[in-house]
Amino acid sequence: MPKAHQRSIGAIFLILAVIAGLLYGFNGLSDKKQLDITVIIKSTDASIEFWEVLVDGIHEASQEFDTNVQVWGSKTETDVEEQIALVEKAIHDRPDAIVLAANDYDLLVPVAEKVKKNGIDLIIVDSGIRSDVARSIVATDNVKAGKEAGQAMKQQLAGPAKVAIISYVKNAASHIDREKGVREILAGNPNIELLDTFYVEGSEQNAYFMAKEILSKYPDMLGIVGLNEPTTVGAGRAIQELELKDRVKLIGFDSSFNEIKLLDEGVIQATVIQRPFQMGYLSIKTAVEAARGEQIPDRIDTGSLLITKQNMYEEENQKLLFPFVGN
Repeated sequence: MPKAHQRSIGAIFLILAVIAGLLYGFNGLSDKKQLDITVIIKSTDASIEFWEVLVDGIHEASQEFDTNVQVWGSKTETDVEEQIALVEKAIHDRPDAIVLAANDYDLLVPVAEKVKKNGIDLIIVDSGIRSDVARSIVATDNVKAGKEAGQAMKQQLAGPAKVAIISYVKNAASHIDREKGVREILAGNPNIELLDTFYVEGSEQNAYFMAKEILSKYPDMLGIVGLNEPTTVGAGRAIQELELKDRVKLIGFDSSFNEIKLLDEGVIQATVIQRPFQMGYLSIKTAVEAARGEQIPDRIDTGSLLITKQNMYEEENQKLLFPFVGN
């Protein structure tokens, strides 16, 4: 075969090899571009607006960062075993990252450590665990938020008073930290008697009955702190039904429609609002960065703000209370 002909064939093969390499490269980039992320929240209960808004933030980020996101959750926040089973399922599916809002501070630790052992990036959102296996935690500084609630209650009480704390579930990190913050502010005050914390097993209706029972048992009760949306609404319903809003002070957490209504009606004196949309959005953004090998912060504080009837109508606060109005 003439050398010139051999060179021509060699050049053709070289061109074909380059084209094949480019096509493979483009396909490889395309394959790597879309990440798989599984999000496991505390509950899929649609009546809790906090999780609905957080999931909206997740979906917004999944579109922006072109990720394939699945959102799972147990039916109730008290079903820890179901949540553990969901994490096990996610490990089996091997996504690029798992985002977890833990229902229990201790019981989720073994399966969370299993996530890391399987080489999957773990991001904690909202509520953490007693372990440092997560690459990052995206959440409210709940001790600080609890202190804000405690300070708001302290300002409402002019004289001697009993104060009760109603918690949604017993061993969720977010509630443990909020209670700690409340107690740090109110404990040691000679005018305030802090009662034991009352747990309502993940039910607004239980919070309603518990608040009625507390108010019946302690007729001189002057303060209740609800540590999340359902506990606050449940206690608010009890205070409203018993016509005690002028005597019993209620400080809550979160900003559902029912809470805003109770705040406007003077049943709730203040509520500490979080930023669940931002929390959901940043959890996906952080998971994407972790999966791509980028440096990410150990903790992202999504912030909190005390809302009262006096400041709820301010423009900036309206944007936080009604994030989708005008969008």
